[in-house]
Amino acid sequence: MTARAEELYNEALFHLEKWELDQAEELLRQVLDEDPQHARAMNKLGVIFARRNDLRQAELCFNEAIALDPHLASAHSNLGNIYAERGWRDRAQAAYEQALLLDPGNPTATHNLGVLYRKSGDIAKGVSLLKEANRAQRRRLRSEVQSNPRTRRTVRIGWIVIAIIALVLLYFVNR
Repeated sequence: MTARAEELYNEALFHLEKWELDQAEELLRQVLDEDPQHARAMNKLGVIFARRNDLRQAELCFNEAIALDPHLASAHSNLGNIYAERGWRDRAQAAYEQALLLDPGNPTATHNLGVLYRKSGDIAKGVSLLKEANRAQRRRLRSEVQSNPRTRRTVRIGWIVIAIIALVLLYFVNR
């Protein structure tokens, strides 16, 4: 993987996050031209097709991403979404479970599996998985905050601002 391909990939993620699908697609295709084995780019290209409701093309991209990297949990989870959208419950469940085997506690796959169980009538199992997904997401966010010095600093500043506001409010209330 080249540095140029990673730069293009990160730029594509920026556009994808803003739902600028045409720009993201163009950049992802450039990534794949530069590095045809870039499984994450192929996976994100599938996300673009899914957002456009082109489920057939999305499924092809997710399967290709899995062929390039069978350990890419997000591609398995995304494929599960396509299967769930088509009403293929067993296939969707297998895809989500594979994602969880590859990335235990993956909040997205856990959530999607919970929704699948809930929709199929197993409310207790569905709710349990949804709660587990919520906890997993909070753990991941906490871990990201703790591992990134810039984010830690921002959080500290935020708490300081909150404390100052609270003190000012207390001052005016007790006046």
